[in-house]
Amino acid sequence: MPVLGPRPRSLPGQAPAPGSDAALANALADLLADPAITRVDQLPPLLHVSSRTLQRLADRCFGLSPHSMIRRRRLQEAAGRLREDPELLLSALASELGYSDHAHFTTDFRALLGVTPSEYRARTR
Repeated sequence: MPVLGPRPRSLPGQAPAPGSDAALANALADLLADPAITRVDQLPPLLHVSSRTLQRLADRCFGLSPHSMIRRRRLQEAAGRLREDPELLLSALASELGYSDHAHFTTDFRALLGVTPSEYRARTR
């Protein structure tokens, strides 16, 4: 399930030039799809650029901040897991997704999906 919009690309049949914005955007998109990435501060060392450079690039290429894209992926994963396993403990899911506590997870979930994780689970049964 794609989390990000279309990636900026070079001409068909051509790879983006190394070091170009398109190459960096592709690398960023690949990292943002990785469930092990749960915080923005994990990205700059992997991409060898500053946090601010990533923020500008993400805004220009995707229209969202890296934090927003990570948050969206984590919550999409949470929704999928709640549909697949109705017995899953919300506190365990929050922890697995990198949330420091259940309350923060619930707040983010409600902000994006409009219902709490418990309400979502009840509606999908």
